[in-house]
Amino acid sequence: MDTIQNYRCPCCTAPLVFGAETQTLVCESCGNSFPLETVQQFAEGNEAAGGISKYDWESYTPRSFEAEGELNLAGYSCPSCGAEISGDETLGSTVCPYCGQATVVKGQFEGGLRPDYIIPFQVDKKAAVAAFEAEFKNAPFLPDEFKVKKKIEEMSGVYVPFWMFDCNCDAAVSYNAQRVTAWSDANYNYTKTDYFRLFRAGSVGFANIPVDGSKKADDAYMEAVEPFDYSAAVEFSPAFLSGYLADKYDVSAEESIERANERVKNSTIAAFSDTTGCYNVVIPESERVSFSGGKIRYSLLPVWMLNIKYANTIYKFAINGQTGKVVGEFPVDNKKKWKYFAKIAGIGYAVAAVIAFLLLH
Repeated sequence: MDTIQNYRCPCCTAPLVFGAETQTLVCESCGNSFPLETVQQFAEGNEAAGGISKYDWESYTPRSFEAEGELNLAGYSCPSCGAEISGDETLGSTVCPYCGQATVVKGQFEGGLRPDYIIPFQVDKKAAVAAFEAEFKNAPFLPDEFKVKKKIEEMSGVYVPFWMFDCNCDAAVSYNAQRVTAWSDANYNYTKTDYFRLFRAGSVGFANIPVDGSKKADDAYMEAVEPFDYSAAVEFSPAFLSGYLADKYDVSAEESIERANERVKNSTIAAFSDTTGCYNVVIPESERVSFSGGKIRYSLLPVWMLNIKYANTIYKFAINGQTGKVVGEFPVDNKKKWKYFAKIAGIGYAVAAVIAFLLLH
């Protein structure tokens, strides 16, 4: 026996009844009526978008890190923030890239997991310094401490560990949307608002969704320094670490999955939202994102890091080691700021005085 389907009004959620006269489904609560086909599409869309999102990542099998014969590596530890990093044992003075501490202790390299691939540095220190200096030219009240060349050149080139996620997902999203139309005549201004329920469903493929694998690296900075061009990624070789530091991941692939799920979901909803541009307001109501067989890989991505202390606060900056993109917030020297405004005010006062004198004479 077929199951009887109960339909509810898309506007007020009251039960709909079939109107013999209009041959439509009628809401006796709000007075709206809807073609049967429209209500069925509405119900099917709600069911599709209201399902449970399912994320299925394959387990990651780590590879051992063997560097013999390629490069002599050393371990470095920071007594200030506890950072454990590795690099070429021939590195000279080393500054901790995470806290700026100059006393970094050199020790024995203890190995670790071998990355699947690496994006080599394409922006050297000279170019990174130039990118930083170009960026602070847009900060008119920058403290002088940020312009000291010696301090800027303490920036460290670090290969930051990232977990990379690939997947193909099926998704369905429902939206509430509005379209506003305005017009006027000789007497009045009019505004008309139409309300819509939208449904989007389809498949979206993702490759190289990065999730920072270091607790010490600020996630907001690491995401802001994106994007990287992953076509430049190559199979890992310890030789790429020559002259640079490499952080060891302390966030496992399993611990990164929740963040990857969030990025997949948000990116999918954003991609579907791009198809709703003809509406003034679009608000996601429900969504379902599912995939299986997602792949995980371990990678090292190049980032220049710089820490500058000002007014008892450490200001952190990150520079994409592939593109030169600078991320960070510059402080304001209030003395410079007030001096500037006082000068402007003085000029304004002088101009006003001259104008007043001319008017009186």
